[in-house]
Amino acid sequence: MAADAPPASPDGHRYGDAPGRAASSRSRTTPRAVHIVDTPETRVHRLADLISLLGVAIGIVVVLLLGAYAHGTTQGITDDVQGISPILQRLLVAPVNLFSGIITLVLPAAIIIDLAVRREPRRILEAIGSAAVGFALTVAAVYLTQALGSEDVVRSLSVGNGADAQVTLPAYIAGVAALLTVAGHRGTRRTLRVSWNILWAALAVAVISGIVTLPAALFTVLVGRLAGLGFRYALGSTTDRAYGDSLVEGIERAGFTPKRLVRADPSVDHTDADRDELSTALGRTRHGRVYALTTVENHHLIVVALDADQHAAGFLTKLWSSLRLRGINARADVSLRHSAEATALVSHAARGAGIHTARVLGMSQARDTMIVIYQRPLSARPLSDIDPADVTDDIVDAIWEQVSKAHDVGISHRSLSADTIMVGYDELVDMPTIWLTSWELGEVATSDLAKRIDRSQLVALLAPIVGGERAVASAFRAVGGEGVERFAPMLQAITLPRTTRAALRASVTDLGGLRKEIVERLPDADIAPDKIARFGLRTVLTIAAGVVAAYLIFASFNTEQVLGALRESNPWWLLVALGWSMATFFGAAVALMAFSPIRLPWSRALLAQVAAAYLALAAPAGVGPAALNMRLLTRRKVPAPLAVATVALVQVSAVVVTVVGLVTLSLITGSEGTLAALPSSSVLMGVGGTAAVITLAMTVPRVRGWALGRLRPMMRQTWPRLAQVLNQPWRLAVGISGNLLLTIAYVGAFDATLRAFGQSIPLIDVTVLFLLGNAAGAIVPTPGGLGVVEGALTAGLISAGLPKEIAASVVVLFRLLSYWARIPLGFLAMRFLQRKGEL
Repeated sequence: MAADAPPASPDGHRYGDAPGRAASSRSRTTPRAVHIVDTPETRVHRLADLISLLGVAIGIVVVLLLGAYAHGTTQGITDDVQGISPILQRLLVAPVNLFSGIITLVLPAAIIIDLAVRREPRRILEAIGSAAVGFALTVAAVYLTQALGSEDVVRSLSVGNGADAQVTLPAYIAGVAALLTVAGHRGTRRTLRVSWNILWAALAVAVISGIVTLPAALFTVLVGRLAGLGFRYALGSTTDRAYGDSLVEGIERAGFTPKRLVRADPSVDHTDADRDELSTALGRTRHGRVYALTTVENHHLIVVALDADQHAAGFLTKLWSSLRLRGINARADVSLRHSAEATALVSHAARGAGIHTARVLGMSQARDTMIVIYQRPLSARPLSDIDPADVTDDIVDAIWEQVSKAHDVGISHRSLSADTIMVGYDELVDMPTIWLTSWELGEVATSDLAKRIDRSQLVALLAPIVGGERAVASAFRAVGGEGVERFAPMLQAITLPRTTRAALRASVTDLGGLRKEIVERLPDADIAPDKIARFGLRTVLTIAAGVVAAYLIFASFNTEQVLGALRESNPWWLLVALGWSMATFFGAAVALMAFSPIRLPWSRALLAQVAAAYLALAAPAGVGPAALNMRLLTRRKVPAPLAVATVALVQVSAVVVTVVGLVTLSLITGSEGTLAALPSSSVLMGVGGTAAVITLAMTVPRVRGWALGRLRPMMRQTWPRLAQVLNQPWRLAVGISGNLLLTIAYVGAFDATLRAFGQSIPLIDVTVLFLLGNAAGAIVPTPGGLGVVEGALTAGLISAGLPKEIAASVVVLFRLLSYWARIPLGFLAMRFLQRKGEL
């Protein structure tokens, strides 16, 4: 078949060059010249080795902990196995020690001879070097254990009793384990598999004969593995990828005879004759090496080579996305073959549904590489390489048509970018032809969330090319206003491929501009971003900081004295404190209803405040209620800007009420309290110095601009809504009353907790202490102020004259009633509101 006359598919569209099958008469051993442009990587740093290294390090720690804290169990197992030592001695002709020594000498020689036969001199040197490192690490471990180890650890690794006990770690075992690790993977060669079995048998003999303890035996092997894996990862290991002749042979086994094979890699220096835009674009998106293949029949195909050493990285990336993102479940591609077959399945299903996508023509395996051969789209170019001026509405609409066709049959792509969309032109129908490629993340029987993400990715990738207005207009033409409103909350950076994010950063149109275009067409649409990420780096760091802070605080307490103080507390006052804690929900609900631009049901407003207690597990203090309040309003069709202004007004009024309440309490109580007394001269000097520094800082234009930049948006959001509320004095009074009830309830809970321990300090002192602790929790963004609030309140109570143990007990119990005890209620309220569609 001629290369310039490709066949047509059953639906009348031309899909590219026909497969060039190798002639059956051609011998695979017939010498021929294949033009290959590639950059083979002879040594690679395998991610799997690094993961195994971390796993071995954790295993060493676990073995030491078990040996130290489960000494009775490990010693019992050792005694049981050593009970058969006399029987073993009679079975073996030679002494046990001599038997173990011979085994450990024979194994290294066998491995080195095997590597020499395979002509791998460098690996021989690496294996010997790793054995030396493993030996040295074990000797160092013996010295460190004797010098720095605890008594329990020393005992678990020692042989003998009393003064005769001695730490025994057979360094030769660690050396052999390191040598076997560097020599290769256990499953690749029979020599390695047998050698590992013999090593474990020798180790069992050593434990049975009493040469080492069970923890010492495991520790020694793990140290050897640690040395071998570290050595192998640091220097890199010889790759088993298919390059050159191996790759050509794999392509032949798939049924094709190559004439030219060109790597689609921007780092490869191509000549003009070798450069191919389409395969290069696929190389930026495919999870593997991409080649442009020309067969002896002059058919042009695409070859994707998936390497086993890269599969671990791809698997972990998918697993991380599945754990981090809600509703996005990555395929569990447990093996390289499974990954290739799953991708081919999605591609085949898409093509069967009439979607223009490259057909899978063949698959094979060469060494540790899976080879997949695809049909090459005829006369197509990647969308990323087309001049934006040439991207017409017909092309854009054709792209939407292909994506919609996939969604209609339950297929999602999940990685749409300007590099995965190919644009061709069909002269028969005088219309552009769109190809969707790179289905590695695609799935059949997909979810509605995945479809919404596809549409958001499509709008985002079109915006830098045709502009935000045209991109949004094309979405309205394709899916209508209701469809746009459904996928608009998915317009988030976290859902977009890396190339699309980079294009948006370099463009005048960003995600905010796209949302603005949608709001102009749908003023009443709820397009607030959905919370997709379960957690991020900031969440992990803040939780870790909170846990560390809490540990440092509670570790300094005397547990017995704290428990004694808790037993002496008055349960009736604790019930009063719990009642005050529950009253905070009512105050927050009243404030929200007062400032809300629409009429909210009392039950929904109250349950939203209760549900915020559950969000306090992951959100900083004050963030949870604000997020839920805004979500409650936007779900009831309140425009997003007005909802933001309402929530900001609630927060600003709470701050004003707190400050005014503090001043009022100071005037009422006078100077009765220790904290309300006239500050000392040093305190006044500190306050004056701070005010002076702030004043001087405000004279610096950059600092003043930063401060105004933080205040102006809040004022712009709040002032229009505040002006409306000021025209309704009763609404303002109710809102202030709600926030006042919120503050009074927290202070009442804190004061009741103090009285439960027989402590009583002036109300102004209680209020100041609570406000200071609450402010500290707001400044340091740990979840719910965890750790920070406890530290601030404890320090304040101690400064007020309470004993350290009593202060700790008061704070622990107060946080139990006002934070931890409310989380289960918040969870139930959250689930109820979600089932009712309120959140």
